[in-house]
Amino acid sequence: MNIRIPFVIIFLILLGCSDPSYQITKEGITRSEPIQDGFDLIEIFVTEFNEEGRPLKYTDGKSVFCGPTKRFSGHLGERVYNQKEKRLISVNRKKMDTIMALNGNTLGGEGHNKRITEYIHSKNLIDSIINDNFPFKAQRKIRFFEKSENYKWVFTKEGVADLKFYDYSKSVFEKLPMQLEKGQWYMLNFSNASNIIDKVFFRIKKNGDIEQFDYYKVILGV
Repeated sequence: MNIRIPFVIIFLILLGCSDPSYQITKEGITRSEPIQDGFDLIEIFVTEFNEEGRPLKYTDGKSVFCGPTKRFSGHLGERVYNQKEKRLISVNRKKMDTIMALNGNTLGGEGHNKRITEYIHSKNLIDSIINDNFPFKAQRKIRFFEKSENYKWVFTKEGVADLKFYDYSKSVFEKLPMQLEKGQWYMLNFSNASNIIDKVFFRIKKNGDIEQFDYYKVILGV
């Protein structure tokens, strides 16, 4: 018997199987998939829970970002790059800005491909310098209060359109730069620009146990 399963069903099945899983302890977080892009850890004040007890409505408190060290290369590079590397980065960034302006701040497509090969060459050169100085291998486990290889922490502040900006005025840290208090709710936000909402809510109960809720949702067609 020849049974055909619609592609959409297969896609949804595979999508469900690929949902990441998490384990939160007082020492850190372990994710089933390597942590490539980092995450925000946000203190939240909850005003409403869903029927399962997961935070539904809340406001943000203190917020920090944990990510690959190279994400902070623009801030840390001044003390890391040699003079030749600094000069190459400066020259090629100016070239990239010039090419972007020449293309109306849009690259690719009809009328927006002037000197695009030069742009790609400059970007690859800058990326190679960053990767040489800030090597990175994604890890599945990030410790809160011990140094994690190739990851750093920074406080964040509110930007525009719900974006958070790095607050370098408070430095860049090797470890989580705030304490986790008993009874306080926190959110780990792994969401990204690919329309994937991926959040973990947790709190440390008075007896020291962790109460944890994952929230995973993919928004398609947006």
